[in-house]
Amino acid sequence: MTDEAEFQSAEDMLPAERRQKILDWFEHNVAASNQELAKLVGASVSTIRRDLDQLDSQGLVRRTHGGAVRIRRNAAFEPTTDQARQTAVEEKRAIAEAAAGLLEPDMSILIDTGSTLHQFAQIIAGLSIPLTVVTSDLFVAGTLANKNHIRLIVPGGHCRPGAFTLLGEPGLSFLRDLRCDRLFLCSQAIDSECASDTSWDLVQAKRAMMDAAASTVLMADSSRFGARALYRITAMDRVGTILTDDGLDMEERQRFHDSGANLVIVPVSSQEA
Repeated sequence: MTDEAEFQSAEDMLPAERRQKILDWFEHNVAASNQELAKLVGASVSTIRRDLDQLDSQGLVRRTHGGAVRIRRNAAFEPTTDQARQTAVEEKRAIAEAAAGLLEPDMSILIDTGSTLHQFAQIIAGLSIPLTVVTSDLFVAGTLANKNHIRLIVPGGHCRPGAFTLLGEPGLSFLRDLRCDRLFLCSQAIDSECASDTSWDLVQAKRAMMDAAASTVLMADSSRFGARALYRITAMDRVGTILTDDGLDMEERQRFHDSGANLVIVPVSSQEA
């Protein structure tokens, strides 16, 4: 059989069969681009886009610019650091740029851990406004070290396996004595009631940072919404601003608006491949 015939056969696959194959992929993977899925099932990118639109409308995957991500419904689900860095990259970058727009000269800020905040740190590193930055994330700290406009403080602790996060003492005790202007926070899962995460030690650190900050900005791409992880970080009424991308569906947006949350939708400018 020729390559052309093989491609035609794949294109003629029943849509339900093709979509099930895509769902099978997301059972074991966090994210995929349109091109990856097209290669997986042997279909065209335009066919994959239609399939993902259908699966998104059924709440089975979450569309992103250029692909899709797994819906986070499992309370124990947590992507690896490498997976998180490859997921919703354009969305995270847009959210990080919007967060940078909230910074003011001489502000003292706490920066939580996570791939979105890694993007945030890279943007801050390129700014010139003076800031005091407190972080327990080693990647963030490394990105901002020796920058003339940054006064960097790292509370300390033990490094979480497979991540860049410092947890426990002496960091927790140090955070209890801080009074900062703003926390930039991430979480694995968000619904209209609370933000939540999969690690108890990590949640303790996030709560300590919230207590040390006058206000909190929650930064999360749209794939993290409509789910709940094992441990509650905070009720949503303690979050001053929520930044997410324009992939968040209208029903989810309405739930947050109805609850009185300050939900800010950040447009993602890149075009789908």
